[in-house]
Amino acid sequence: MNRDESIVSDLSCWATMVVFIVGLVVLAVNLKEVQIDAAPDYNYEKARQSVRRVQTAGPRGRILDRRGRVLADNRRCVSIVCNAAHFKKKTWDETTRAIIDEIDEIGEILGRSTRLTERSIRRHVNQALAIPLVAWRDVTDEELAKFSERDRLYPGFSVVESEERYYPFGSLAAHLIGYVGHDRSSGNAGDEKFNFSEMELYGRSGLELYYNGFLRGVPGEKKLLVDARGFTVKEWLVAEAARGPDLNLAIDADIQRVVEDQLKGVRGACVVMDPRDGSVLAFASSPSYDLNDFVPSLPHEVYNMYLNDPAKPLLNRASGGAYAPGSTFKPITALAGLAMGYPADEQYDCSGEFTLGTLKLHCARRWGHGPISVRTALKVSCNTFFCNLGCDIGTNAVISAARTFGLGSKTGIDFTDDRAGLVPDDAWKRATYGERWYPGDLAQMSIGQGMLLVSPLQMAVVAGAIGTGYLVTPHIKAGEVSVRRPLPYKKRHLDVVREGMRLVVAGGSGERGGEGVDVPVCGKTGTAEYGSASRRKKNTWFIAYAPAEKPRAAVALIVEDGESGGATAAPRVAQILKRIFNAR
Repeated sequence: MNRDESIVSDLSCWATMVVFIVGLVVLAVNLKEVQIDAAPDYNYEKARQSVRRVQTAGPRGRILDRRGRVLADNRRCVSIVCNAAHFKKKTWDETTRAIIDEIDEIGEILGRSTRLTERSIRRHVNQALAIPLVAWRDVTDEELAKFSERDRLYPGFSVVESEERYYPFGSLAAHLIGYVGHDRSSGNAGDEKFNFSEMELYGRSGLELYYNGFLRGVPGEKKLLVDARGFTVKEWLVAEAARGPDLNLAIDADIQRVVEDQLKGVRGACVVMDPRDGSVLAFASSPSYDLNDFVPSLPHEVYNMYLNDPAKPLLNRASGGAYAPGSTFKPITALAGLAMGYPADEQYDCSGEFTLGTLKLHCARRWGHGPISVRTALKVSCNTFFCNLGCDIGTNAVISAARTFGLGSKTGIDFTDDRAGLVPDDAWKRATYGERWYPGDLAQMSIGQGMLLVSPLQMAVVAGAIGTGYLVTPHIKAGEVSVRRPLPYKKRHLDVVREGMRLVVAGGSGERGGEGVDVPVCGKTGTAEYGSASRRKKNTWFIAYAPAEKPRAAVALIVEDGESGGATAAPRVAQILKRIFNAR
């Protein structure tokens, strides 16, 4: 080998050595990054793959009346759950079959089959293996005793306690309180989602739904360490769940009970409120239902029974019903007329019949009332007087007055059902029926008939507004501040209507509405006909406020298919007012 070849050979050796050394350095750097620098990341990822985060349900807050009496509470609920880690088999099918076999055995011991199906058990094994599977919820003391005698034979099952909703008064204020159901929350914590969430109580109707976010407890967290197949091997508590706050209501359970007693056996509704601040003291719809039937869930047969009942017990008539107000609307027509300049003492000669073209509307007193003024017309509820007055002042005046009292709009109450009702006009009628507005429509609306629709809640607001001169937003939660808007009517005009409503109870069409009540009552009867001519029926009303000066209670009560407002509804309101005002 000559000298040049030797130099080339040496250079090749050095180059190979340099490449080898550089490779070792790169490898060392990479090993450092993987084994040292990136170790925390790999450990974190490993922990994420082996640890499951579970959101635990926070106990729900209670619902209390204005005196602190519990209307919705929580009770202890005992369940028997299956812990799948005790059934670890070679395959998922074998694990599922082992669980089913033991559930069948325990079911025979309890004398009660599980509501789980093979499909739901298999789904739990495939998707939620790390958490317990509830096999029997809300077991009785007798069932618990039977299981406890043999629990050592079934180590894969255990007893757990949770809270279930409970309604101490059953059906009292059922439509108002509402009911709950079970659901899983979709909780997040930081930028990570929970792997599992326990079933928690969610509002489904009424206040339980409207104030669901308020009543919900603060969820807790626990973590589960699982093996490679997903079976839990260890668990620990991270954060304990906290109870939700109590919801204090303006409702008075004693008044509520009297109201419901007065509606027993009939279809109807009643709302009692304090017209000074809008506090709702009672809110009832009849017939009602037992809220405890919905706990822990409503069986299909019970739901179908309620659903197919012709009396519609699930219907909230108090704020969700829509009825023609009948003669309870006449005070609004009277105020509209007075505001337009109609003289309070002007006499109208009632002949017993109002004729407008081919339309004929009769008074309850078919031979007529003779010459009467606004006050007397309210007292005796004269149809012809108010038909004539409405047609005199015009459609816009009557509609404007109705809307001034909030009719045709939602009241703004803190509740799920707040029906706006309907104040019809020419545009609405053209859009709905393809017909224009006729003078006969105005005559009908002036006496609370025709297409005009209101809810009992709205009419309680109307009664209170006439008594105080202020329209308030009703509220059910205690301590809420209501919007209080003065009515745009002169005091002397309001006083005329108030005097007419006082005369209604003092010898007029609603004299039974103040019987036995220790304070002066002002009210208005209403009887609204509906149905075909051959099958005509009546919805009967009475609205009132008391005392006559500085009223503290306003009431609206309706009974479907009654005799008349004075005979059917007024006596019931008197019993409610006696409970509020009479010394006991």
